[in-house]
This record gives sequence, C-alpha cells and structure tokens, in this order.
Amino acid sequence: MAKAAKNADHPGVKAMEAQRDERKKANEEAMKRMESSQPTPTQEENDLAKLGVVVEEKEDDKSGETVITKTIVANQPLGPHGYETRSTKAKE
Repeated sequence: MAKAAKNADHPGVKAMEAQRDERKKANEEAMKRMESSQPTPTQEENDLAKLGVVVEEKEDDKSGETVITKTIVANQPLGPHGYETRSTKAKE
C-alpha cells in the first residue's frame, strides 16, 4: 500500500487514471445507447421471414439516421467498382 501512495503523483499513474476514467465514461455512454435501442431486424421479423412472410414495413430500431460519408481526392483512381484498394495507388 505504501508504494501505491508514493507513486500517486507519478505522471504515468495520472495518465493511466485519466485513460481509465475516459474508458469508463465511453462504456457508460455505450451502455445507455444499447439500453435505448433494439436489434434490427427484430426477432418477430426474423420469425416471419423464416415462414416466408415478406415484411414490408420494418420496426424503427431508434438508432437515428445512418450517415455515410465518402471522400474523393482529385486525380487519384478509386479502383474497381469505386472501392479504394492498395493496388490502385501508384508505387513510388
């Protein structure tokens, strides 16, 4: 116990505690998101699909809008089918 109190002022210990606090906060936020959302598709939708019933209108999973962003750089090819791959970049 004496060593722990002695090292409490060490910058590495303070950084470790700060990282632990950040991780705890991120975990709490993730748990709140998980509690307020539901799986998609729902179990009922899966059961109906198994029976061959087409479900036209799906239940909202309460996750909000899905935002997809894409960055395109001029004069650089994207590769086949618009996907960027390592092989499309020029070797120097």
